[in-house]
Amino acid sequence: KNSNAYIKNCFEVGFDIIKSGISNKLINGPINKSKFLNKKFLGITEYISKKFKVKKNAMLIYNKELSVCPVTTHLPLKLVSKNVNQNLIKEKVVLINKFYKEDIGFTPKIAVAGLNPHCESVLMFNEDQKIIAPAIKSLKKAGYKIDGPFPADTIFLKQNRKRYDVILGMYHDQVLSPIKTL
Repeated sequence: KNSNAYIKNCFEVGFDIIKSGISNKLINGPINKSKFLNKKFLGITEYISKKFKVKKNAMLIYNKELSVCPVTTHLPLKLVSKNVNQNLIKEKVVLINKFYKEDIGFTPKIAVAGLNPHCESVLMFNEDQKIIAPAIKSLKKAGYKIDGPFPADTIFLKQNRKRYDVILGMYHDQVLSPIKTL
């Protein structure tokens, strides 16, 4: 908590550099989010978005070999299934596609991880079939290069991940843990 003023100042300097046009990139190091954000934002992505008055955002961890993006960011697991919906999945895919086309120069191939183990559920309601699959079908019909839902425990296997530019997951650690391990 003693570092909050320093951290805020560092962000402000970074924001000023971006606004001046000197750079359009920002790298942040480890921050105690609970102390710095004080429960006002889910994470740094939302904090930065608010500062730049951006309403729609995506936490894309970009890498030339393979990028990842969670649909939900810093939510407790018990809230993920309540927050995953078709519109949010579509919003993230549209943002990812736009970034790749405008900034990287090509249309990405996107794999989508399901929410449940093996994309199955013992319950009557299965998010993978009721929410995720219809969103993918709609996006595919609209011309996006997208496949899934894939089981999260196998989509990161070498023979699977090499077919895609981006893996979209339903929650933070579902995609950030594997990419950090790789």
